[in-house]
Amino acid sequence: MSQPPVPANSIEFEYVYVANQRCPCGGYFSPAHQELRHTSSGPVDRLIARCERCGTEASFDFDIRSFFGQWEKYGRFHRVDGHFREAMGHLRVGHLSEAEQALQRVVDPEEGEPFFAWGHFHLGRVLLLEGRPAEALEHLQQAAEIQPLEPDIHEALGYALQALGQTVAAQACFRESARLREQFSEEPEDVFGERPC
Repeated sequence: MSQPPVPANSIEFEYVYVANQRCPCGGYFSPAHQELRHTSSGPVDRLIARCERCGTEASFDFDIRSFFGQWEKYGRFHRVDGHFREAMGHLRVGHLSEAEQALQRVVDPEEGEPFFAWGHFHLGRVLLLEGRPAEALEHLQQAAEIQPLEPDIHEALGYALQALGQTVAAQACFRESARLREQFSEEPEDVFGERPC
């Protein structure tokens, strides 16, 4: 059974989404070919990509109804990227409230990209740091659904569950994070320390 197309608000986001998806081997995908398809529910953009590590090919479908044919909306990921960079700057200097506001704009369904996993991941981190684990959990779960093979996301999800007293579920997330790190031969990173994205 195929997955429904990922809602996208810009072409640039399609490429960002694909480049951030992991292959089961641990490598990341690089877009190789793009094709527009017209379906009964509207236009779908398909990106065919190859894993940079093992060469496996995968296709990713995007629902582009939110901007298709509206040329003024085609470059809006630049705004999303600007908000993301602004948020990372605020986060680095400990301005959590400002980082939260910028990240809310990043994942906004209308003006942002609601399927930008790293936006949800960092928003979840900020909410955890602000002592709001229930809200953090929602964003971290969404990040894990979008990018299920990212160890850092599972680790942060574990911290949110732990803060909510859900120790069994938290331990499962920590184990999944460790398993993925071992599978991909990665060293653990401090999910609350500085990292690019």
